[in-house]
Amino acid sequence: METTQQKLSSAIYDMNRIADDLFVSYGLLSKLIEDVPEDDPSDPMSTKKMLQHVTNELANYSTDLSDSAKSNRER
Repeated sequence: METTQQKLSSAIYDMNRIADDLFVSYGLLSKLIEDVPEDDPSDPMSTKKMLQHVTNELANYSTDLSDSAKSNRER
């Protein structure tokens, strides 16, 4: 049976792994978005800008998850 400490260590490991995977996904998506043509550069809701916003949120989530794992590990 796993102890609470083992469960916490496993969860922190998973958080870091997921954060790393998300950051890699962010990099790949960013490269793909570069090839998306800009519908209308003056349109703040263009497809390209929305895709960039979503990918930036993915990067932010990755950072938050990584920071949370680090904080939990230090406790």
